[in-house]
Amino acid sequence: MKLKKSANILSIIFAATFLVSCGSSDDSTEVDGLPTYIVNVESTPHYFGVDSDINIDAVAQVQNGTDTVASDIYGFEYEFGTSYELRVWQLEIAASDSSSGISTELVEVISATPDAIGTSYVYNEVTLEGNPFTANEQTAGVYAFYQYEFLCAENVDCDGLVAIADSGGLVSVEFEYTGGEVPITLVWWN
Repeated sequence: MKLKKSANILSIIFAATFLVSCGSSDDSTEVDGLPTYIVNVESTPHYFGVDSDINIDAVAQVQNGTDTVASDIYGFEYEFGTSYELRVWQLEIAASDSSSGISTELVEVISATPDAIGTSYVYNEVTLEGNPFTANEQTAGVYAFYQYEFLCAENVDCDGLVAIADSGGLVSVEFEYTGGEVPITLVWWN
């Protein structure tokens, strides 16, 4: 009889634990009554080129939702060289021309995983139109590849790259993940 009572109590504890874990916010597909989606954002931004509305951005793959890019997720700050798993809301919104679109808003950052120090990022055939490479006027030694800041390796002429940034030619560049406040460094270009 005592064994049967212990088994019943153990069963009740197990069932209660199971039900509580099923209701936790980590497994929920709704927040505040709205459906949420899991998003995986890659660590390497994709270069789309000058003929695109977006020149360079990280692709955000939305599970069971509409894929987007990192810069279109409201409330989210992407860092070059870090992959993310996010929980977002996606809401249909009316656009000014009677069409509709999707608004994606950050609910929470589930994980952020930086690449290993020394990870290489190569971009071939970057079009030198519209100044894709600029120097930061407030901070010496900091440059930008579109919206992503970078440092310059010791033997690399970043000022020369900035000088030809609107020449209409093509250039290949290689960045390396170095971490820190400005996480990437330009290590080569031609």
